[in-house]
Amino acid sequence: MSRDSRVHYMDNLRAFAMLLGIFFHAALAYSPMMNQLWPASDPQNSAVVDVLAFFSHSFRMPLFFVIAGFFAALLVKKRGLGAMLKNRLQRVTLPLVIFLPLVMISMVVMFGWAVEAIENKSPMLGMVAMMSQMPDAPTPPPSTMHLWFLYNLTFFYLLTVLVVKYCKFDWMRRIVNMPKTFLLIAPLLLVPAVVSQHAPLPAPEQLTPQLWAFGYHGLFYLFGYGLYKNEEFLDALKPYLVIMLVASIAGYGIFHSTLGGEVSMQQVMEQAGKGPELSLHQVGISALQAYVGVFMSLFLLIVSKTVFNKQNAFMRGVANSSYWIYIVHLPVLWVIQFLLLDLHLPLLLEFLISSFGTLAIGYISYLIFVKHTPIGWLLNGRRKASDTNVNNELIKS
Repeated sequence: MSRDSRVHYMDNLRAFAMLLGIFFHAALAYSPMMNQLWPASDPQNSAVVDVLAFFSHSFRMPLFFVIAGFFAALLVKKRGLGAMLKNRLQRVTLPLVIFLPLVMISMVVMFGWAVEAIENKSPMLGMVAMMSQMPDAPTPPPSTMHLWFLYNLTFFYLLTVLVVKYCKFDWMRRIVNMPKTFLLIAPLLLVPAVVSQHAPLPAPEQLTPQLWAFGYHGLFYLFGYGLYKNEEFLDALKPYLVIMLVASIAGYGIFHSTLGGEVSMQQVMEQAGKGPELSLHQVGISALQAYVGVFMSLFLLIVSKTVFNKQNAFMRGVANSSYWIYIVHLPVLWVIQFLLLDLHLPLLLEFLISSFGTLAIGYISYLIFVKHTPIGWLLNGRRKASDTNVNNELIKS
């Protein structure tokens, strides 16, 4: 593949990982497990939702961090280490600094409206309504919310500068000719990080950097960084494509069967700041999550490189808009889901309205307010006619 062309399959996968997050969050309103925790949880729920939603949860962000690492390596190759860091700070860290406060303000306004306007409140919204009447109610801890991945990527980019500058060991080259060994051993490297967390893995939303996320998402990022110069490794893994898919489905089935039912707010508060007890069971379910995350990420990378390594105007538009849509999606989604609480529509219809409604509002707002404005230049880069190919290829990760 020419390095002067757009990396289409990575572009498409990045958009897929972003937009899949919208469907995941939309599904949580109908999750039996999340009934007490999701602010817009609906009285209707289905165990099928839990199975499908948390399966996507097992690989969506690992896949995203692989892609982020890949594009970071591409930037280093094309522009140098300093330019990579400058570009990532502009495309990742600056949007976090700008949009996180705006998203938080919109959340406060939205919850204030929902508390007053929604009659059939969810358990979480009812608790918010109750606490709003208590003058001495504790304030929620600061959080990076659904933009936590931008926060973590900032640290990963800074660490990239140090590692690339001072570590010359080409570890990826060592494993290219050992695909079977990699598939067996690599997921085990993630277990020490996963074993410290309750299942399913939470989002590391805290402002204090979470070391377990460095040992989990950071290793996926590191793999993506090494993959840039060794894309042939994906071809070497092709013979194991079916095995990875079957093993992922079987492993996830076993993992999901170990999960309990509805998680209460009291359980969350009791578990806050306290990891699970180390046991053979905990190690086992941690290994299952690690293998599913690795195998499904590799499966999607291989399939996308084989089948979806092409682009057209529609896919380019989807890829470019996905960043903005993901940034604004959660307040939009919750407004729609809050309104649906009083309508009592069938579960599937509500899910389709909330997920595709969020996508539509996000995309329309992108076309009107973002695409040809400084916001779009901030998120996607300002393309110049003389530099179209490079800017297309170096789309934000």
